[in-house]
Parts: sequence; structure tokens; C-alpha cells
Amino acid sequence: MGISPIGTGTAALGGYTSGGDTGTNIERKLTELKKQREEFDAAKNKVTDKNALLNKIATLDRRISTLESRLEKLREQNGECQTCKNRKYRDGSDDPGVSFKTASKIAPEAAAAAVRGHEMEHVYRNQAKAAREGREVVSQSVRLKTGICPECGKPYIAGGETRTVTKAKNEPDFSVGTEADPKGSLFDTVA
Repeated sequence: MGISPIGTGTAALGGYTSGGDTGTNIERKLTELKKQREEFDAAKNKVTDKNALLNKIATLDRRISTLESRLEKLREQNGECQTCKNRKYRDGSDDPGVSFKTASKIAPEAAAAAVRGHEMEHVYRNQAKAAREGREVVSQSVRLKTGICPECGKPYIAGGETRTVTKAKNEPDFSVGTEADPKGSLFDTVA
């Protein structure tokens, strides 16, 4: 039982970083490449092998163009990670009465509360089921799972899991060796 993210979208660039480059790093690199391009232009008339220089200039122009488009995309996204923004959650259990049976987007800042609330639905439904069946809940636990976004590197709630252990009310209790047991009523041995 639990809820987990599905259909995480990926974008070409994430957050205000991409592959370790921030917008500031891209701007710095662009300035450096444009300066280098100007130096190559100035050297056109001074070199003997103009074809090699023209090839270098063409390569620089492609790198400059690529970096300019990356910087523009970063500015358009305004620092928002598309993977985190488009992450969807869906319940993977066979319990038909809980939320998130169809994939739903949850804002990254609201995911922890939404997943916790969803898992509590499982807790209450399992308690009610145990009561209907004449069983006793022995233990219940809820675990929230986390992950790291591959695009922006931020931690996020990746899902949750609820575990419930029940026993029949008339089952004998097999706990032995408790303090309440009188000496000699159980077989005690020390090896």
C-alpha cells in the first residue's frame, strides 16, 4: 500500500541549474567565448592558415549560440524545475477507497502533507477493516520515502508505505519470558 510518484516529466533544463551550470556560470562562459571570438576575428589577417581559423570561429559560434539558448531557457523558466513541477502521484494499492487512484499533480511544497494524509487514510481503513473482521491491530507504521530530483538536485517526497499487522482476538499470546511469569512456569536455561 502506498503512494508513489509517476510520470515525472523531464525538461531540457532544470531549476536555475543544469548539469552544474548556473545562469551566472553560463553568462561568464558566454563572455569568455565572445572575447575569444573577437580575438580570432582580429587575427584573421595575420595567420597563414585561414581555413583552420575559420573552423575555430565556426565552432565558437555554435558554442555561443548553444549557450545563449540555454541561458534564455533558464530565464524563461524563472528558476522553476519542470520535473518537480510536473511530478504526479498515484496510489499503488488495491484499496479502492483511498485518494490518488488516478495520477494527480501535487505541488512540491505540499507533497509531504498530501502523502502523509493519504497514508493516514490507509491507517484508518485498515483499523476499520480489522474491527469489522473481529481482529486486533498489533502494530501499524507509516513510512514516507524520499528521493533526489535528477534535474534540480532537491530532495522530494517520493511516496509512502503503510504496514498493518493484525491478529484474531482469540489467538493466544505467545510472548514468553516476561517479568509477570512466575519462576519455573517456563523452561529457563542459560548456555
